[in-house]
Amino acid sequence: MDELVRYIGVSKGSIYYHFKSKEELFIQLLARQNREWINAWMEKSSVFSSFEEKVYGIADHMVDDFQNPLVKVGEEFYISQPENQDLLNQILQIMQGPRMLYRDIFAEAAKEGLLPEEDLDEIAVIFSSMLDGLSTSYYERSSDELRVLYRRSVGYFLYGILDANKSK
Repeated sequence: MDELVRYIGVSKGSIYYHFKSKEELFIQLLARQNREWINAWMEKSSVFSSFEEKVYGIADHMVDDFQNPLVKVGEEFYISQPENQDLLNQILQIMQGPRMLYRDIFAEAAKEGLLPEEDLDEIAVIFSSMLDGLSTSYYERSSDELRVLYRRSVGYFLYGILDANKSK
């Protein structure tokens, strides 16, 4: 609680007054972090001029966020609370927020004729699952190694492993 008080800048009493439970507080913190992550992407996304640059950029943005302690705590909390369906649904909705961001990037590519418009939801799920799955490597690799891994995965996603091997 002391770390939380420092993080959000209010007293413990205020926290206990405004939130019915630790779970509710956690949900609100996770939602706040997710909004901040999306807003930070929106600010930096304008520097990327092409679809390909944006896809690599969003992967880098994800790696940059691994330093945020709520990222891993959110995943662990989600996994450890299977009996509370309402809580699970709230966390799942928050954690799916980035998927909509990815879909928006893919929708821009579809407008340029690079992707089939009817496949955007599926492509966003696959891309999101790939990035989320790679996050387990957080425990095994340094930030620099993760960045390389994420960027290589984007290359495989965009060009396929067979094409990537032909160019070596």
